[in-house]
Amino acid sequence: MGDTTFYGKGLTVDTSKVFTVVTQFIGSPLTEIKRFYVQGGKVIPNSESKIAGVTGNSVTPAFCDAAKAAFGDEDPFKKNGGFSSMSSALGAGMTLVMSIWDDHYSNMLWLDSTYPTTKTGPGGPRGTCATSSGVPADVEAQSPGASVTYSNIKFGPINSTFAAPR
Repeated sequence: MGDTTFYGKGLTVDTSKVFTVVTQFIGSPLTEIKRFYVQGGKVIPNSESKIAGVTGNSVTPAFCDAAKAAFGDEDPFKKNGGFSSMSSALGAGMTLVMSIWDDHYSNMLWLDSTYPTTKTGPGGPRGTCATSSGVPADVEAQSPGASVTYSNIKFGPINSTFAAPR
């Protein structure tokens, strides 16, 4: 979080090359969500937070609380039961859904631009894209044949789906 040198074209996780995303849901009940990337045979842990007052590189209740405080955001996740509710949902079973889409509400600015567009402090800037980018009509006109490939999808016990660091 806040590390602009970590994820993108030519960066630590080079998005111009094939990579694998590994997400681990730790504990029962759920206590932590970890993210790793595997690229070129190398396991890359998520970067450490660069946001003042927010420490770590995985999602925990303390990490979420610190991020919401640093960003001055509301916390609907916590209001709806937080980790406890998510743990219950995971225990009941979930279906993985992936898609390629455009966003008619906020032009995907929440992903890789500044959102809200007037928020310049922590939690506003999220990437290098201009706040004028991502308009669905523009995206669809400029990339009518856009596609994505999802492959080698795996699930299983922790560290069983990739070569974990020793």
